[in-house]
Amino acid sequence: MSDSMSLPADAPFPRGDARSTDADEASNPGTTARKAGPLLPGIRSHADLVALDRDRLPELAEEIRRTMADTVCTTGGHLGSNFGVVELTIALHSVFDFAVDRLVIDVGHQCYPHKLLTGRLPRFHSLRSKDGVSGYPHPDESPADVMRSGHAGTSISMGLGIVAGDALLERDRKVVCLIGDSSLGAGVALEGLNYADHLGKDILVVLNDNEMSISKTVGSLASYLNRLRAAPIYTGAKERFHALLRSVPFGEQLDKNLVDMVDAVKAAIAPGHLFEELGFGYYGPVDGHDIDGMIEELERLKKVGGVKLLHVVTKKGKGLEATGKDTRFLHALSPGATLPGYNSPDGMASKAEADQQKAKPSKVSFTKAFSNAMLRAAERDPRVVAITAAMPDGTGLSEFAARFPERFHDTGITEQHAVALAGGLSKAGAKPVAAIYSTFLQRGYDQVFHEAILQDLPVVFALDRGGLVGQDGPSHNGVFDIAYLRTFPAAVVCSPRDASELEAMLNLGLEQEHPFFMRYPRGTCADPELPAAPLEVGKGELLRKGTDATLVGLGPMSYLAMQAADRLAEEGIDVAVVNPRFVKPLDVDLLSSCAAETGLLVTIEEHQVMGGFGSAVLEALALRGEHAEKVLPLGIPDRLIEHAARPECLDDAGLTLEHVVRAVRERVRRS
Repeated sequence: MSDSMSLPADAPFPRGDARSTDADEASNPGTTARKAGPLLPGIRSHADLVALDRDRLPELAEEIRRTMADTVCTTGGHLGSNFGVVELTIALHSVFDFAVDRLVIDVGHQCYPHKLLTGRLPRFHSLRSKDGVSGYPHPDESPADVMRSGHAGTSISMGLGIVAGDALLERDRKVVCLIGDSSLGAGVALEGLNYADHLGKDILVVLNDNEMSISKTVGSLASYLNRLRAAPIYTGAKERFHALLRSVPFGEQLDKNLVDMVDAVKAAIAPGHLFEELGFGYYGPVDGHDIDGMIEELERLKKVGGVKLLHVVTKKGKGLEATGKDTRFLHALSPGATLPGYNSPDGMASKAEADQQKAKPSKVSFTKAFSNAMLRAAERDPRVVAITAAMPDGTGLSEFAARFPERFHDTGITEQHAVALAGGLSKAGAKPVAAIYSTFLQRGYDQVFHEAILQDLPVVFALDRGGLVGQDGPSHNGVFDIAYLRTFPAAVVCSPRDASELEAMLNLGLEQEHPFFMRYPRGTCADPELPAAPLEVGKGELLRKGTDATLVGLGPMSYLAMQAADRLAEEGIDVAVVNPRFVKPLDVDLLSSCAAETGLLVTIEEHQVMGGFGSAVLEALALRGEHAEKVLPLGIPDRLIEHAARPECLDDAGLTLEHVVRAVRERVRRS
């Protein structure tokens, strides 16, 4: 990210700043009255926050919510998770100076209040836009951001590493890890919890418990936290009990003699015993929307050494109750959203806008196409089972879950477990389909090998978001899957060009006796769709004949290839187009014959060039000893593609019509 991310003291206020007029207040009943001028523009650091009167912090919280709502409704972004941690973030920044101390935020999609309290208000209007403020922590933006994040469960391990490094280098600062209840169930988070006591250093884990990830948190750990929430009377009880004993005559001796009894009672009735057994001092649960109470608790824990966990109970989407919308659907908003109480009187688009939307032809997304195909497959075959890792909505499986609950498994944020579970289901004779975002399947790489490939089990993997995702940025781009999946023996790797081909590939995968991987991008399917030839493993299709070059567009890129062929034809360049369908096994005969006939193969893929589909074509032709020099791979270059609108990301990667036409034109005219 460029140096423009630094924030000058005189930077202009963005559209979504905290300022408002009396008219704004009247039209936005979700806001509270302000005692004086806005507070947020004056907050850039811990010192600014500490200087603010404590009784004005709730007012600051409301300004933060108003700013986030105004901005996210324009730019799109995560809203529910950020609204839920406003008071918690204010309390953390009031107690710790995160320009020096370290705040490791798990996942990072709840970092907007953190950004607003660390000097990024003047540029907050650029949230998730090209060269603008990232939707996740980003160290290039501020020294208060520890790491770039986007995947769940890693904060505790990262924090422990910082603590260990500080001890080695004799650096004195506090480390706080903020993790959600759903992320706590991730395998890597449990590994961090397991190691913390062994390390034995001073660290504070703040557990933000809102009972939600994107959907409701699942699993026995979630049930355990439910029981803790039902027993709030224990908050700080151990410390208060010891303090009381020491304040009375002979209290020191009583405290010493009774400590074993206290621990025994605590083990029997007190919440937090699981964490205590892992070596953590457990504190809570506390109200995550009570700023004063949290500040007092954090100030106390700041002075307590060792491994500590503070259990904070929050409500995802706190402050959005007046919208009347399900918090689950407020997890992330698209640009142009409306929220009653913030930027719209009733939260509805105008009638003219609604009529205009109805008049637009509907296009099906790849996710919806998968959803429809799964329902039809499950209706035909009672052995079809769907698996997801905390993403039933994102992967399109919510309707499947409602229709076939006994054949649906949401494992929580546990991709490793989800993949291994799929292997077990397959071993038992079921037909499992594991629907996991491409970026998140990376987290289950070893299980893909060990529980699917090594066992040679017929598990179907549906890799949603295979390609550039846009505004969520590089942590979510699914651009590495082909490179590692095609190296696995016996794996079938394919990519559908449209909805009809996706369903055909899913059905083909369910008939296979080996692991089957189908990747498809974020976005809508092409309309109208090309006529489909019969589907056969390892066979592509020639969509258009030509003499000067062959464009080989993987998946939906075959439509881009067809558009480029039309454009090049206007310039007198005759181009063939191939839809390869399969990355592995490759239709080498078709590709070799096209290379021989046209003299140039241009592969187009929404994946890293290194190790991707183009690399597979080069390898296959080189092993044959023919035509490898005729291959021009087009794809994502060897760098991270930063957050921006998806079309801007494709332009940055060189995957637009203009880029393809220019590349072919230059190569053809040179030959």
